[in-house]
Amino acid sequence: MTTLKLLKRDIRLGILNRLYLYIIPVIFSFMMVSDCAKAVLSIQERFNMQSPGTIMDYYIYSTAGMAFYQFDPQEGFMIPLLWFILQLGITYFTAYYAEKDYSENGVNVMVAGRNRTSWWLSKIIWCVLSVLLYYFFTFVSCSAFAMFRGAKLSLGVTDEFMKGVFGYNMTYLPYDDFMLIVFVVPIAVTVGICLVQMLMSFIITPVTSFAITCAVYVLSAYYTIWFLPGSFTMWVRSSYFDVRGINPLSGILIAAFCVISVFLVGNGYFEKKDII
Repeated sequence: MTTLKLLKRDIRLGILNRLYLYIIPVIFSFMMVSDCAKAVLSIQERFNMQSPGTIMDYYIYSTAGMAFYQFDPQEGFMIPLLWFILQLGITYFTAYYAEKDYSENGVNVMVAGRNRTSWWLSKIIWCVLSVLLYYFFTFVSCSAFAMFRGAKLSLGVTDEFMKGVFGYNMTYLPYDDFMLIVFVVPIAVTVGICLVQMLMSFIITPVTSFAITCAVYVLSAYYTIWFLPGSFTMWVRSSYFDVRGINPLSGILIAAFCVISVFLVGNGYFEKKDII
């Protein structure tokens, strides 16, 4: 059985039959757009902004995450809940399907296909497609809700809004770099995290791997460190935006390392695994 045939099966069972789970980014988008609409109204009043904002204004507001956390014993720590919900959604979506499919059908499929590498490669591609589709749903639903609020259909940003919410650093950030830290890096790093989680679900258990991934995201909110990759999913922590931040190119390297390592380690794991 070829990788393509296996992938078609995984898309049908792992994505199309579970489309209802994509309600998570839709709910997230609705909540964040509602919050952003209040920020737009505030800036219109404070800075006499005439524009209703753009869909890009709303999206980057929704996916910004939280600025650097500085410990203060007199103030409690509040995890950025909506950012956590967004990441938790895709983490949950990719946590169980692969291991469940292996437990229920893996032996028959691998024996019929006589190629364990194709089976594992199909699961990796499925995971990548799931993350991409998740972010696509997030962007589309966020754009739709934003347009309902009066935002313009434009991928440009509104200077007054950006300065009012994120400060003057936004003025000096080239658009290409902005797209890199808002779209490319968060998606790439999320792909890497989900792939590692999927591999761990076979080596330990899906529940434990899901819990570990959630813990990584929580720690990432506390600490901005390159080896806690959740920080890369919050673009306000990028060194392109704040000099105290982490280099987004490090996130790309980490994501690439995760993809390659997961393929090699997982392939070796299943080649040696006794499935009969």
